[in-house]
Amino acid sequence: MKLDKPTIIVFGATGTVGAEVLKLLSKNNCFVRGVLRVPERKPPIKLNGFNQNISYVSANLNSKDQLRTICKEADAIFLLTATSPSQIIYETNIIEVAEELSIKKVVKLSAPVVPKTVFVEVSDWHRRIEKVLQKSSLDYCLLQPHSFMQNWERNTFTIKYFGKIFGVMGEAERNYVDARDVAEVAVKYLLRNEALNREAIVLSGPEALSNACMAERLSYVTGKKVVYKDISREEFLKQLTKKAKLPEWLARHLVEIDLLAKKHPEPKTDTIESILGRKPRIMNAYLQESREKFLPNKWMFFR
Repeated sequence: MKLDKPTIIVFGATGTVGAEVLKLLSKNNCFVRGVLRVPERKPPIKLNGFNQNISYVSANLNSKDQLRTICKEADAIFLLTATSPSQIIYETNIIEVAEELSIKKVVKLSAPVVPKTVFVEVSDWHRRIEKVLQKSSLDYCLLQPHSFMQNWERNTFTIKYFGKIFGVMGEAERNYVDARDVAEVAVKYLLRNEALNREAIVLSGPEALSNACMAERLSYVTGKKVVYKDISREEFLKQLTKKAKLPEWLARHLVEIDLLAKKHPEPKTDTIESILGRKPRIMNAYLQESREKFLPNKWMFFR
């Protein structure tokens, strides 16, 4: 006999959004399976005998057999695999297995729709995955957030040790939404009793900010001068690949989203309040909470 509690599979359970989704679901009346693509990865919630509604499973996302096993008897899926050139294959495999197993609903974390005149490679990956969902028989919704506040943690090194933010965004502004707000929206739809109706839901934060504005706010929060330096596309790519050692696809993506902000103005208001019935988290609060991440390690000055 099937229990009343739904079973929800959380892919990307150790990621910025996925970990928050898992934590929120753990406090609700459901069973949660967090998927670890790398078995050695530390899970977001340590199992201690009191959180018996949570379990972890590991799977090779190239293997449909393994996916069938971990998705067995599931009611809903939070679809998020690590952003990479393999994402289309991974998420297509999951969608096909979900359809085969007649899983009731899929909530996919996607990306904002960009104008046809602008190419953003990662957004294109998401559009291709969305087409697979559209051709399926699944009930689903797409969450399309703007930039996460937490993505600023990619810039901690240059902010900590050089007091600089680099980019090619000029004076353009980008909308930022807190990943925890996105997770809360995801959980709302995962636990929803009504059909998802294949809805695409744009998620934006409370304001759009330029890199120069972010430099001012970081200066105030950290107590040290931070400035924004606009550089050429070629120089930024070189910094990201040669100095930061990022994969070429990720370096290209960071350049592309800077240029997107210049070509396509982002919203200055949020959509979170209408969905969750409360005000969204604000950037100043995120920066205060994350202050230590932008400060140099004290031991560096005592070597």
